[in-house]
Amino acid sequence: MKRIIALSTFAFLLCTAQSNAQVLGSPDVIRMTQAKNRVTEGDYHAALDIYLQLYTAHGTNPLLNYRMAEAYLALKQGQDALSYLDKARELDPAVDKALDYSSALAYQMVGKHETALKHVDAYMKQEKLSKESIENAEQLRAQCNTTLELMASPVNVKISSASPNINTADHHEYHPSISADGSIMVFTSRRAAGDFSAKDPYDSDFYEKVFITYWSDSLRDWAPAEPIPGSINSKDRHDAALSISADGKQVFLYRNENGGDIFVSKTRMNKGASDAMQVPGADVNRLISLNRWGNATSLGKPVNSSYWESYGAISADANTLYFSSERPKGQGSGDIWMSKRLGGNEWAVPVNMAGINTIEDEKSVFMHPDGKTIFFSSKGHRNMGGYDIFRSVLGTDGRWSQPENLGYPINTSGDEFDFVLSTDGKTAYYCSSVKGSQKFDIMKIDLSNYNVLSENRLEAVKSGLSIVRGSVNNASGNGVATTVVFLDPNGGKILGEAASDEDGGYFIALPGNVEYEILVNATAYKEYRHRIKLALEKDGSTQTVNHSFTLQAK
Repeated sequence: MKRIIALSTFAFLLCTAQSNAQVLGSPDVIRMTQAKNRVTEGDYHAALDIYLQLYTAHGTNPLLNYRMAEAYLALKQGQDALSYLDKARELDPAVDKALDYSSALAYQMVGKHETALKHVDAYMKQEKLSKESIENAEQLRAQCNTTLELMASPVNVKISSASPNINTADHHEYHPSISADGSIMVFTSRRAAGDFSAKDPYDSDFYEKVFITYWSDSLRDWAPAEPIPGSINSKDRHDAALSISADGKQVFLYRNENGGDIFVSKTRMNKGASDAMQVPGADVNRLISLNRWGNATSLGKPVNSSYWESYGAISADANTLYFSSERPKGQGSGDIWMSKRLGGNEWAVPVNMAGINTIEDEKSVFMHPDGKTIFFSSKGHRNMGGYDIFRSVLGTDGRWSQPENLGYPINTSGDEFDFVLSTDGKTAYYCSSVKGSQKFDIMKIDLSNYNVLSENRLEAVKSGLSIVRGSVNNASGNGVATTVVFLDPNGGKILGEAASDEDGGYFIALPGNVEYEILVNATAYKEYRHRIKLALEKDGSTQTVNHSFTLQAK
């Protein structure tokens, strides 16, 4: 059957080529078929290499010009696609039935949405369009109309490069993630650094590597990023950071194994850094970033499957994992799923997030430390084209609100994803394609005048959250793994719980300007109770409170 299809394709291209330009002989048509197959396989650069070789002798062939435009569209290089589409149209307006649709896509990519709409209308006037073709054209029309509407009412934000110490001029940077206190960032880059200079033979670019940086008060900027210390990165494979946990002690990773799986690596505070942090004036953020990270381990089943899984991110309380997967029984090919921690490294069977997913792709999910506001990227919903960033809020009834597009200029007709938000709601980071290129950079969004945590976007920006972190130790100075409970001191109602790890470290985000009673009942230790008042900064910004304590043996 495959041979019959291949021969049919060859015959079709040969007839088309002969009708458009007699100069294409059989060997050239075979090469055209090879290039078309490369496009089908997703190897667009290889296809262009073949087309460009043919172009020297056959630059006036309309079909060749159209096929080259198709490859550039697949690479999302709209301006290059337009030049070849215009030439194909000039040589033969009937070169392909989808010429107007392809032109509409190209004009959408370069931001000329009104012109794109004209080409959509021209395309839709054709007879005998398939149902799928009509649906695609209507979707493109909706995207262009949404874009024009959102651009007419831009949101009040300032977008800039995250930092010259994060982004490079010539390489991709993406998947930014920050700890809840805003002190640590991890991200993925395809740059050479030290021992990591090997290239992927598939695309001749450097392998993905995980980088880390810390916020420097003295620089008032992120410090120069470096490959993350420890055992995460390897020399001859892709290692991609997905997210860092709120407490900064776990990094979730993607590796192309078993169809694509999620891994996790953990760090333990070394004693030297821990002791140095107690010194007044110590650069705590730098000391934390110097911790070494252990070998990454797969999350295993049921989170990972034989299908693609990625974009893993954990809630601030470390009890819920959100991730993207292409497993069956979803609403689209790529959906967002959630799984509850059962204990230790065991996870419940993932649940598809109804109300969030569409028949289009969803990915790149982030749950804010408030525990109810989720951000994700989608090609569905009210979309401008490509992946847009959306927001949804978990209601008291357990249902997610209708996802809301974050608006222009946060979203564009290109791809935006990897959105993460500071605990105070004032600063976000995300990944966006650099205008006019395929390069991705990490961008910073100043949200001081645009409250994405409130239904009222003009409301003063403040999450009202404070962070409590510290360690639970015994008399010997060793950490105690237990549960730290935060109670209402007046009624005893549980307002939050945090699990301390094997080092005794715990972390939780709670509403500020509130007094809590801490309760710990650990086996073999006396009950611990202590009252603590969580404050906020004067402007309502998040404040971190450190509270460590020692349990006494019974």
